Amino acid sequence: MRKQQKRTAFADLLRSRNINARKLGELLGYKDKSRTTVYKWVYGKGEPNAATMLRLMEILDVSAEEILRVFAGE
Repeated sequence: MRKQQKRTAFADLLRSRNINARKLGELLGYKDKSRTTVYKWVYGKGEPNAATMLRLMEILDVSAEEILRVFAGE
């Protein structure tokens, strides 16, 4: 039986923008295994660095406050 993963605010944000983790990895220029980094964010196992958060703000069309709240768990 597969363990169900907790859905995060980041996963909800991606879903609202019609972007999946694989597509976001491509938009960020991540290759192959480095795309797993995005999955870590989706499942709450890690967070992007400040420079990547700036890129996420552009790609996802969100404010700095919104992206920070997403990763702060609010």
